[in-house]
Amino acid sequence: MKQFFTSALLEWNREDNTRSMPWKGEKDPYRIWLSEIILQQTRVEQGWAYYEKFIQAYPTVQHLAAAPEEEVFRLWQGLGYYARCKNMLAAARQIVSQFHGHFPNTYEAIQSLKGIGPYTSAAIASFAFNLPHAVLDGNVFRVLSRFFDIDTPIDSTAGKKQFASLAAELLPHGESAVYNQSIMDFGAVVCKPQQPACKICPLARKCKALHLGLISVLPVKTKKLVIKKRYFNYLIVKHKDDLYIRKRTENDIWQNLHEFVLIETSAPTDIQALEKLPAFKEKLSDMSYNIDAVSASFKQQLTHQTIHSQFILLSVAEKPEMPGYIAVPQDQLDRYAFPKTITDFLKRRELSLF
Repeated sequence: MKQFFTSALLEWNREDNTRSMPWKGEKDPYRIWLSEIILQQTRVEQGWAYYEKFIQAYPTVQHLAAAPEEEVFRLWQGLGYYARCKNMLAAARQIVSQFHGHFPNTYEAIQSLKGIGPYTSAAIASFAFNLPHAVLDGNVFRVLSRFFDIDTPIDSTAGKKQFASLAAELLPHGESAVYNQSIMDFGAVVCKPQQPACKICPLARKCKALHLGLISVLPVKTKKLVIKKRYFNYLIVKHKDDLYIRKRTENDIWQNLHEFVLIETSAPTDIQALEKLPAFKEKLSDMSYNIDAVSASFKQQLTHQTIHSQFILLSVAEKPEMPGYIAVPQDQLDRYAFPKTITDFLKRRELSLF
């Protein structure tokens, strides 16, 4: 059973795998690492362009390590999960300072880098150095759980151990790189989450889930995703040609990105109700203002949160005192990295800012 699985998978890779990505077959650990970080929580179609932009801007880990933080975050803008970007920059600097600019070449040393866990370590170790480490991502969990009919939850401690052990057993000697790429590609194009291509699957005749009618229920997860709704009311305080922004430093979404003056509410609210809130009066410190416009609602879907935003343009006659905020000329906003919901708003220019 296990021998058939590995052999059939490698044959499929040789004969039928046409999935193309710029990092496939790459042996440079820096480029492999960059692609893996970008693809965390990101579809290949979206990550592809970012990968190419980063390679062009920072062709080596030394270039990335030396780059200003604000510049790197601007290039990352739109990818989301900004902790990845922060950790990526920290890891690049760690490679330069701790490993003298040479990407570490052992599983343990790779995993010591900031933001790198077992999956990414295994991917880099196998793809760059052909070390015998099996990868376990969503595609791999799905393929293994279906073929071998494993209903242990993949997000449980027992499940992670069981799948890790099985994945290691299936790894062919001396071919870890090609095997790992094969099984990930197979899960992406054949054994898909929805509407898997079972009719053309080379593993079908021995796939337990297919014969037991369990394709739709495997793999199993114990945790149900709970989506939290949040309502962001952005005050765009305008004095002459300047707008006031700040960097988000709290342990929350969009850390290190910039935003306008924010008042978060527990439910949708209109400007009249917003003006009555203590937070509104506190933010504006009793300054005199005019409300010039209010935008329509913007929506950004994150994995665990839905962000609903509206933007209120306020013009003030006197220069405001706003600790923690900086005044930025309107035509220089593109020098700063913002969350997607704000960049979407700025692109549409609903409030006639420009």
